[in-house]
Amino acid sequence: MLAHIIEDVTLLKLPAEGTTKLHVRFKGGKIQTLTTMSPKSSPQQVKTKPSIIELVDRLLDDYIYPEIAEILNEEGHRPGGTTRRGCQDARFTPLKVAYLIHEYKLRSRYDRLRQRGMLTRQEAAAHLNISEQTVARWAKFGLITRHAYNGHYSLYEIADGDLPQKQCSRWNPLEDRAAAYRQMQTEPRTSTGEERGVV
Repeated sequence: MLAHIIEDVTLLKLPAEGTTKLHVRFKGGKIQTLTTMSPKSSPQQVKTKPSIIELVDRLLDDYIYPEIAEILNEEGHRPGGTTRRGCQDARFTPLKVAYLIHEYKLRSRYDRLRQRGMLTRQEAAAHLNISEQTVARWAKFGLITRHAYNGHYSLYEIADGDLPQKQCSRWNPLEDRAAAYRQMQTEPRTSTGEERGVV
């Protein structure tokens, strides 16, 4: 039937727009143009949405891989490939998050923390003139802040100003020192005469 009314059909693919134009020439000379969405290739079907990549990039500032995977799942995001048969229930995992970071060349959480001035345990120990074991204990009790960059290792933030000092824990328990240090950090400082312009 169509062979009797259609002379020929020309297909024009527009990859940038994701569409295909069909120029239909009917017998008698009339031409009609139709536009349809181009079918996605197999790689395109499993590709993660750009909006999810951007979200992962932002989350790396504050979270490690397992936490990012949990946030993505809780917000209802799904990895690429869920349109395939049998993959409708796929969820993000730490391994899938790590793959996205590597595939899209996102800056690692370690590099982000280092750029913000975080120190390794060795560097923190040297800075505070204490052992690496003491660094871990101080971080546990909140004398210094620890920032995980994966599930096993952390970098350390040393606040400017009044640094905690090593003392004998026998006479001054670490728990008491940590509580006093946190209180000192939250109390407003009293201005000195010099700060008030008095000399």
